[in-house]
Amino acid sequence: MSQSRLQGVIAASITPVTPDHQIDVPRLAAHIGQLLAKGCSHVSTFGTTGEGASFATGQKVAALQALKAMGVDMGRQVPAIMTPVLDDAVRSLVAYRELGCRAVLVLPPFYYGATEAGIAGFYDALIERTSGASDIDLLLYNIPQLSRVKFTKSLVETILSRHGSRIVGIKDSTGDIENGLMLVESFRNLAIFTGDDRVLPTLVSKGGAGMIGGMPNVFASDLKALYDNPGNREILDKQAKRIVAVDNHGSLVALKAALAHYGGDEDLARALPPLQALDAKQRASLIALFEDTGFRAAA
Repeated sequence: MSQSRLQGVIAASITPVTPDHQIDVPRLAAHIGQLLAKGCSHVSTFGTTGEGASFATGQKVAALQALKAMGVDMGRQVPAIMTPVLDDAVRSLVAYRELGCRAVLVLPPFYYGATEAGIAGFYDALIERTSGASDIDLLLYNIPQLSRVKFTKSLVETILSRHGSRIVGIKDSTGDIENGLMLVESFRNLAIFTGDDRVLPTLVSKGGAGMIGGMPNVFASDLKALYDNPGNREILDKQAKRIVAVDNHGSLVALKAALAHYGGDEDLARALPPLQALDAKQRASLIALFEDTGFRAAA
C-alpha cells in the first residue's frame, strides 16, 4: 500500500448509546475528537470495546456515514468488522472503503469454532467479493478468548500466501507477551499491535507497531507517553494496576463508567443489552482504584 505504516496508540473507542439502544453519534464524534487530541494516531470504532458484535451492520455503517458528514477525519478511522455473516462483512468493507477509512480490523467468524482451512476460506471469500475495495488495508483481529479462533503462525502464513498485498497487520488481544513477540519476529512486514497496556513497551521495543485497545478511552495521554517512552516504568506500573481494575469491573462497561464520572455525562455509562452499566457501588470501587494510581481527571 502507498499509505504510511499504521503505528502508535489506536483507541478502540467505546460506543455511546441512546436510551432507545441506538448509536449516539454526536457523543461518539465528540469522544473521537478528544481521543485524537490526546495523542491517539487513529480510532477504531465498533470493536470489542465498542460493542461491535451487538450493533447491526446498518447501524454501524450509518453511524460512520454520519460521522463523516459531521467532519470527522475518516483517514484516521480503523473500524472493526465483527460478524460471522459473510454478506454483512462484505457490505461493511465496501462501505468503509467508500467512506475513506484508513484500514479495517477484521474479526474471524465466530460461533462455529471452524478449522484453520475454514477461517482462511472466510478471508478468501471476503477479499474475492470485495475486489473493488482492494485499496483499503486489512488487519487480522486475534482475540481467541471471545472469537474461538486463534491466528496461529500457520494460519497467518496461509492467509498471507493468498492475500499478502491486502493484509498489513494483526491486533493481538491475547495478552500473551510471548505470542505478541512471536508475531513480531515471524511477520516483519506486518504492523503488530497489542491490545494490552502491559505488553506495549516490550512489543514496541522489539519492533511492534503499538497498541489497539480500550484503555486509551480514559488514559490516552498516559499511553501515548508510554508508547513514546517504553522504558517509563512509572507509567507502566500505573497502567498495569488500572487495567486489572477495569478487567475486574466489567471491562468496557468500566471504561464507560469512568468516562461518565470524569466527563460529568451519565449518558456515557449506558451500554447495549445484554451488558449493564455499573451500579453506584461498583463505580465508586473502580474510581477509588484509579485514584490510588494518582489519576484524578481524564488525561
